[in-house]
Amino acid sequence: MILAEIVESKKEALRAAEVARILDVSVKKVYRMAARGQIPSLKISSSIRFDPHDISEWLKSQSRMDHMQPISRSIQLKGRISQRRVYR
Repeated sequence: MILAEIVESKKEALRAAEVARILDVSVKKVYRMAARGQIPSLKISSSIRFDPHDISEWLKSQSRMDHMQPISRSIQLKGRISQRRVYR
């Protein structure tokens, strides 16, 4: 079962800990992503919750992105800065 299907099977709003477990990241990372608008979230009173449908759609959109897009990173080698391409 893919991650989006797992999330779609949920019927209630998800907590940050549940989203973190599904994404295999820390709870702190989930809160940070929500604060930056990188992942869809809801603020209910003083709590942050995640709509399973929105998270499922977000996961699907993430999987459609081209994951082989090159990223340039500067790496310092023996006092020199070298540009290298890293693929994710």
